[in-house]
Amino acid sequence: MTEGTSTPAGWYPAPHAGNELRYWNGVDWTEHAAPAAPGSEQTPTSIGYPGAYPAAATSAVVRPLRGIAGATRILILVSAATSFLTVLVEAWGLNAIDGFSRGTAPLSALELYDTLSSFVALASAASLLAAGICWVVWQYRAAVRVRAANPMSTRRTPVWHVVSWFIPVIAFWFPFQNMKDLIVASRADVRATLLGWWWGLWIASTTFVTVSSRMSIAADSLPGYSAAMNVSLFAELLTIASAPLAVMVLTRTTNALEPAPR
Repeated sequence: MTEGTSTPAGWYPAPHAGNELRYWNGVDWTEHAAPAAPGSEQTPTSIGYPGAYPAAATSAVVRPLRGIAGATRILILVSAATSFLTVLVEAWGLNAIDGFSRGTAPLSALELYDTLSSFVALASAASLLAAGICWVVWQYRAAVRVRAANPMSTRRTPVWHVVSWFIPVIAFWFPFQNMKDLIVASRADVRATLLGWWWGLWIASTTFVTVSSRMSIAADSLPGYSAAMNVSLFAELLTIASAPLAVMVLTRTTNALEPAPR
């Protein structure tokens, strides 16, 4: 907030542009919140709350978050379910390869594994893509919302909140920083450990998926395929572990930015 402000203590519109009032103690914002009065025409600029910016800075279209957040949550859980199916298929495939090597399983078992793994891989890729699209839409809207209240609340523009996910190398760090900015600006109940574990598991899972794919392409023997499948299985377990953490980060940030009607 702006230092040296003479704004008296009182209830003012929340700095994150949510539909609530938050108490300013004359020095800083407190955690005390209350719903905004229905039909109130007060705005941050009209009452001059601490840290307010000119009206031009709040002209961006602020779109709802709860709908897209709900869709993203569902798709994250669907993606985790497909990862669980992948784990089952990979475990079964490893057993089939071992049986074939020992002469106790027919070649048809390996052919069935190929069919099942192709189907599950397609379902997994589709669900992950859908979840990713919804996530970046949600993050873009969240970034627009916090910057509408305070243009200096994030180090990057809403567009960069989307683009940074798709740029090699940058995608390993910028999205994490962007999410941290949103959490800090919204005062969401997301601790650094939660954010760090989610991001660490996500980066690890995507890294092992890439390694598994390259190992599978380069494999020219059953032991080579088995090694690639083991790495793939581990990657899917990491994806499953990251899913509930992603849902928590998404939900808590959404609740802070757009409190539910009371």
